[in-house]
Amino acid sequence: MDDIRENSVSKFETYFKNASDMAALVGEEIRIPRLCGRQTTRCNIQTTDPIEWYRITIFLHFIYHLISELKLRFNEKLSEVMPLEGLIPTHIDKYDESNIIKAAMIYSEDWSGQKLDIQSEISIWKKKWHNIQTMKPDTVIETLKHCDEFFPIIKTLLHLLATIPVTTASAERSFSSLRRLKNYLRSTMGQERLNGLAILNIHKNIPINIDEVINIYFQDHLEE
Repeated sequence: MDDIRENSVSKFETYFKNASDMAALVGEEIRIPRLCGRQTTRCNIQTTDPIEWYRITIFLHFIYHLISELKLRFNEKLSEVMPLEGLIPTHIDKYDESNIIKAAMIYSEDWSGQKLDIQSEISIWKKKWHNIQTMKPDTVIETLKHCDEFFPIIKTLLHLLATIPVTTASAERSFSSLRRLKNYLRSTMGQERLNGLAILNIHKNIPINIDEVINIYFQDHLEE
């Protein structure tokens, strides 16, 4: 991003040419919006070149905003705890064990034990997944399903890692789905039905056996 900002002129010329070529395919030409002597609602750049106008009013503003958001999200605190990602089986060799332990010690108040305890757990945890050749979990949520009572500290750390917003978009997808599901036409929907529809919508990539669903429904309502 810093490279794009420093070379904004040459970079944007390439982007603008691609956009102009796409506009030409539908018979359109990129022009500067209508300007007036005094504008209060948008930038009033004094130029007749469309490339310069869009570069200053849109492109640079977007790049500056994106850089500031990335710095805000990936701050120093986050970089210190991100080695906990090494607890996910598919990233088991991405981080050194010492960095994972250092990140774990930041949350030492949230798990009971000593530094030696987390060292032994991580060592056993890595050996466990190195011996497994089948498909390994690649997210925190999936990893938690394989974290049993033999790894209490790692389980706690995974719960903490799952709460870091940058690690997953599941929560954002949930809110987006709820807005589509809970509308004014479904205002009387119960919590159980809403949960079921939300799970179906969020995890639409999971195949469903309709016959199995019918059999479960039949068995649950057999006594009725």
